[in-house]
Amino acid sequence: MEPNNDASYTFEYLPANLPQWEEAEVKLKLMQWNLDEHGAVRRFRLSCKFDVADEAAFLRCFFESPNVRAHVPLPPTAPTSLDRLVFERLRTNVTSMSFFDKLENEPDLVSNGGYLRKCIDEVYDHCTVSDTVREMLVNPDSDHADVFSKADQAELIFQIFKRLATGGAMCQSDETLAPYLDTTKRIYKALAAVRKAPHGLEVYSYVYLVTAPNKSTNAGLFPKTSPFNACFVAVDPKKQAVQCWYAPYVPFW
Repeated sequence: MEPNNDASYTFEYLPANLPQWEEAEVKLKLMQWNLDEHGAVRRFRLSCKFDVADEAAFLRCFFESPNVRAHVPLPPTAPTSLDRLVFERLRTNVTSMSFFDKLENEPDLVSNGGYLRKCIDEVYDHCTVSDTVREMLVNPDSDHADVFSKADQAELIFQIFKRLATGGAMCQSDETLAPYLDTTKRIYKALAAVRKAPHGLEVYSYVYLVTAPNKSTNAGLFPKTSPFNACFVAVDPKKQAVQCWYAPYVPFW
């Protein structure tokens, strides 16, 4: 395909999702954690070659595309033109689930049996938490906020885990860590395209995180402003394919 010099990308909807999203256990967990009601997973084919140097223009084209809006459940209030889009290109250096060993090494977070340590129910930005792992993820002033460094938190695998563990407003959380890690691994494999490299496997796709923590950032792309809103856009430049995992947080009051 020819490079896209004018940044006018178009997107063709692909009805079939990757198999990881169709696994019964993944669907069950997304429903249990209330991530299915307002969210969606969609795939598209790019009309031209992806240019990472033009990533901002690419993402604007993506969210402005009528074809994308016809299949991703953005709210009716989403602006038709996005003059400014705030996003983060996530790191994909971590490919091993041992990344999460630090949770199990913190006795205040996870017990020896893999159970999440309970805490008194607390509400942070309309999100109720009753265990210390989820409290760590949603409370910026948590005593455990430094378990994962800023660099760790910029990793795709961490952001997937965070969105799953936070869940939706009607989330039925699990009592153990294992279901969150298992689902994180499955979704990571769906979003991250890998290839063989001299040192092993490497991720060659680009994954972007779009959020809407307040009224001034990406207003209108999510039903409500919330620090827990997330939309993952993964680009496979080899297959010229785009995956979108739209995962808004919608308070019930």
